[in-house]
Amino acid sequence: MTFIKIAGVEIKINYLLCFSFILFFIFGYIENAILSFVIVFLHELAHTIMAKILGYHIHDIEIFPFGGVARIEELFSTSPRDEIIIAAVGPVSNLCMAFIGYHIYYWLSNQSELMVFFVYSNIVIGVFNLIPILPLDGGRMIRAYLACFVGFKKATKIIVRLSKICCIAIFIWGICMIRYNYLNIFLSFIAIFLYIAAQREYKMAAFIFIKEITHKKQSLLSEGVLRSKQLVAMKGTPVNEIMDQFLPNKYHIVMVVDGKCKLIGYLTETEVLEGMIRYGINVPLEKLLIDR
Repeated sequence: MTFIKIAGVEIKINYLLCFSFILFFIFGYIENAILSFVIVFLHELAHTIMAKILGYHIHDIEIFPFGGVARIEELFSTSPRDEIIIAAVGPVSNLCMAFIGYHIYYWLSNQSELMVFFVYSNIVIGVFNLIPILPLDGGRMIRAYLACFVGFKKATKIIVRLSKICCIAIFIWGICMIRYNYLNIFLSFIAIFLYIAAQREYKMAAFIFIKEITHKKQSLLSEGVLRSKQLVAMKGTPVNEIMDQFLPNKYHIVMVVDGKCKLIGYLTETEVLEGMIRYGINVPLEKLLIDR
């Protein structure tokens, strides 16, 4: 739900955060809950500022108890390098705030327990967001890095599998830690939420991948020049196997060869996409050449 709108950016509160506020209020930790909210907000603000510095626009920010998601309007044109920088600045901001809070704590004559909570919360949120789980910052950074070598779709598949393993481990850990503090059950709730979010990212990957290809075609038409990459494939290769090899920010030319490895034609990235839409993901490249 929308909480407030600042400079055209909608700040949304996830229902899991509302649930955590209720829990903290019931057990007498409402001040800690408010301070956690401020820390997470500053974490997302760091993402927003860095995105704007790199020339992107933030559509909205959704805040969770352990972090948040800043959705970029130019999602399909974000380079892997920029995505890594934007994602990394969040945990870095938490570690910086923890460092500052630590020194303020020792400068104050009246040392506050809330300041101790501020330092530890920043460390926990910063480190937690580095766990390789989508949609956390760590998961986004690893996916962006892998996408440079195996493509966005395959990178998403790899990181989602890793995310699910991490979520199961966190869920079990949360259950085991209940004996020390009943609030640790919250870790298990977070693990369930992240597991569902990771699965949602996987379902969205194919859509984002196709939109990215469409965007590259538009960039080529508008700018006139785009870096390319050549692929060689047998004529019977299905288009889905070719598209899995497509990398971000490069326009692909597919060289189709026959059983004797003789060149029989070329297909552009756009033609491969249009062929997939027309005939399905299993259509062979030879069929696209014949139609053309």
